[in-house]
Amino acid sequence: MDEKHWGDPKEFRPERFLNKQGEYAEDPWLIPFGLGRRKCLGETLARSSVFVFVACLLQKFQFVLPPGHPDPVLNGIDGFTVAPPEINVVAIKYT
Repeated sequence: MDEKHWGDPKEFRPERFLNKQGEYAEDPWLIPFGLGRRKCLGETLARSSVFVFVACLLQKFQFVLPPGHPDPVLNGIDGFTVAPPEINVVAIKYT
């Protein structure tokens, strides 16, 4: 997480991936699917599938922290890749 490029990489700011029109903008520093000839062929399918899955979850559920639970620490777990920390949430179905 290069602070020279991202400014404040540990701060949650999804707008850093949007252009002035509010659309997703590719960032050459972010290459989760590889580059060039060895680029993942399933990138479009993966992005579309994850988008639909998350949209369906957000449409049906509200996600909150359990009562009395402190705010989660969002530091990643370093390894071969940076993994997200384990966070407990409660999914409340909209009625």
